[in-house]
Amino acid sequence: MEKHKTNYHKPVLLEECISNLISDKDGIYVDCTMGGGGHSIAILQQLSAKGKVIAIDRDDDAIKFVSTNFFEWINKDQLIIVKNNFQNISEVLASKNILKVNGVLADLGVSSFQIENQDRGFSYLLSGEIDMRMDKQDEISAKNILNSYSEESLSNIFYKYGEEPMSRRIAREVVISRNSKPINETADLVSLIKKLSSGIHVVKILSRIFQALRIEVNKELDALTKLLESLSEVLIPGGRVAIISYHSLEDRAVKQFFVSQSRTIEKSTHKAIPDKIVQPNFLMINKKPITASVEELTLNKKSRSAKLRVAEKI
Repeated sequence: MEKHKTNYHKPVLLEECISNLISDKDGIYVDCTMGGGGHSIAILQQLSAKGKVIAIDRDDDAIKFVSTNFFEWINKDQLIIVKNNFQNISEVLASKNILKVNGVLADLGVSSFQIENQDRGFSYLLSGEIDMRMDKQDEISAKNILNSYSEESLSNIFYKYGEEPMSRRIAREVVISRNSKPINETADLVSLIKKLSSGIHVVKILSRIFQALRIEVNKELDALTKLLESLSEVLIPGGRVAIISYHSLEDRAVKQFFVSQSRTIEKSTHKAIPDKIVQPNFLMINKKPITASVEELTLNKKSRSAKLRVAEKI
């Protein structure tokens, strides 16, 4: 496969995604998280001249990058870029007069470009405004959440989306701190958390809190749920879905959906009533998630937490 043109983002589990996703070289595929176009272009390189990729992204920077760097695919009408949230996949396809597709790919991670851009506020390692919006036109940023949500709401976010044991204590400290000075910069939040812990624990807490804020800002789990619920509608029989997740909340949601949709027996709630045989919607291709090879882990440390799950529409 041709190498990605720049370092916008190094696509994770690329070979594994392509080998598990493509079933028809003349087909139509959806890349729900286009980013720098790495997965989209790799898919196109395996398709015939009839094949297409509908690439969805919320980030104007990503859209501008791919539109500029991969114009030849757009010009051939094989790469169709749509600015939208992937939760609206059915509407996106309908707007292109497409009813069904052969495959759907979603890489749920944040791109390297977003993480390494201090103006986006995704990383606790970089100084800048604490923003975290995937779509910069959205109204609510991490800064808004930190400075306006109630202590209880903040605690719930930190615990639910970050699985942070110190959620209540951190939420209380955020409210106390913002009463004297607004929390507008990543450094403000980092400084606050460093007052509450030390050593290796600080890094883990920062990771969890930044993750929780990002999920809340972008309503990521809600979007994932809506995407999963749309899959049966948009995939043709034999079509596949491949989803890469990076933390337990996402992976659990994907796994539970695939398991529930692949059941052939519905267990009875009463011993006197027999189990019910049901028609499954999906077949799980891999019961255990596919993870990065030793070689990829060596070349791309960001792949270490990636888990790929694949299912096929029946």
